[in-house]
Amino acid sequence: MIRFLKTYLFPLILAAAATAILATIMQTQRVISALKDAGGTVSGSERISMTLYDAQHLGSLYFVFIFIALLVALTVAAFIARRKAGIAKYIYMGAGFVAMFVMLFLMKKAFFDVHIIAGARDGLGLILQGLAGAIGGYVFWRLRRPGLTDNL
Repeated sequence: MIRFLKTYLFPLILAAAATAILATIMQTQRVISALKDAGGTVSGSERISMTLYDAQHLGSLYFVFIFIALLVALTVAAFIARRKAGIAKYIYMGAGFVAMFVMLFLMKKAFFDVHIIAGARDGLGLILQGLAGAIGGYVFWRLRRPGLTDNL
């Protein structure tokens, strides 16, 4: 049980947290960028304030969706990575990337074809969300490596 916590659950929670934080920040910056493109003005302090607000409010809910998506994707990736240990890092990163795409697609379908994550409405926004997932996959891979969680 302790081994499961150290080598799977703890890395998964941290990977989902890292992904949620990065994805929320990127989403907020994309929305602010669109607001500026439409003629709005956003000061540096407002940008920071909006980012922190979204991190707290959107990020906490987004974390739940991301955790579920990564739970599925990284579990599958773990089985594949056992057979392809030399490229495990890339398998986990790819799984995180794909998990974000699938999650965003399913969220849109579940919520009447409305993009719930406004910063992921276009190609660049989707790629940035996918990159957040890839970084989450990297975090998961890094924390699963032997010896890194021995002192936890």
